[in-house]
Amino acid sequence: MTWWIWVLIALGFAVLLFVVSGVVAGHLAVHKIYGRRYNGNPNLKYFSADDFPGLFTVPISFMSGGTELHGYIYTYGARLSVARETADRAGAPKGLVVFSHGFGAGHTSYTTEIAALARAGFAVLAFDNTGCMSSGGNSLLGFDRGVLDLLAAMSFAENDERLNGLKIALVGHSWGAFSVMNAFPLAKNVRCAVAMCGFVCGADVLAQNVFGRFAPLRWLMSFAIRCKSRAVFGKAANFRSDRSLKGINRPVYLLYGKKDTIVRFRWNGKKMAKAMRGEPSVKVRLFENKGHNVYLTENAENKMHAVFGAIAKTAKKDKARAAAMYKEVDYPAITEEDGEVMESIVGFIEENL
Repeated sequence: MTWWIWVLIALGFAVLLFVVSGVVAGHLAVHKIYGRRYNGNPNLKYFSADDFPGLFTVPISFMSGGTELHGYIYTYGARLSVARETADRAGAPKGLVVFSHGFGAGHTSYTTEIAALARAGFAVLAFDNTGCMSSGGNSLLGFDRGVLDLLAAMSFAENDERLNGLKIALVGHSWGAFSVMNAFPLAKNVRCAVAMCGFVCGADVLAQNVFGRFAPLRWLMSFAIRCKSRAVFGKAANFRSDRSLKGINRPVYLLYGKKDTIVRFRWNGKKMAKAMRGEPSVKVRLFENKGHNVYLTENAENKMHAVFGAIAKTAKKDKARAAAMYKEVDYPAITEEDGEVMESIVGFIEENL
């Protein structure tokens, strides 16, 4: 054979290897990320209502796609009564906030934020998604499941006598923000939504964190994950936040940190900000010096990254010492809320309920 035939064969193998690499990476990501439960880090402290004097809880459960989900209704200063009985009485909740949590654990990762919303006068319905913490399910299944779980939570609220007289707002962070951005257009009874650092597409965000700037492999991996999601969720698969919010005529508040390296700003926050420029109902706020946790102060976020970065580095050499370091974590310091940001969220909800 002539030399150019060998070149073509080599190129063919290179292309085949390239395609297989992207597809295999996609299937491995689905298995590793979606194919297991998330019960939290046993070394971490997850705040409960007991850590916030005056914060009350009522346990709840509801079904989502055949899986029982668990959570609480949080109120501050007074226990929840039947909404329609308290609607015209002083001390009644201003409305209902349905809170959607991020990836990695469950809603108790956000008890500080939930308490702030309850303290502002809202009843807050917060729950654990499928395959997370207190809820049922053998695995996460996929980021699209978060949208379906949030829709199930709103259906529960509409039919619960304690909540069905309250106007509803949605709030979410990261995966929860993705869920909010895609569930909100489908829930016509919800007045407004707040999404902090949400990604555009579940398949894309996984590929972005694996292949980074290498666009061809990133695209192939994303394609493989989308195919798998389609097989799992059928038509209710592969939500895209930029498309879902196009033409929305109800108020939405999007918040992103430009230094976000988890839901990378370049491919998510920046893209959403650009896509929403022509949407008068969508308010976008970008933070120059914040990363993924925009609800924290810059100081708290920096401390959090430093603390857990040091623990991760130590764990590679000395797991016992790393476990001890978790007990030394200054939780008040790394969970310090940015009061101005939380006030802007509360103000946005109050204005639009």
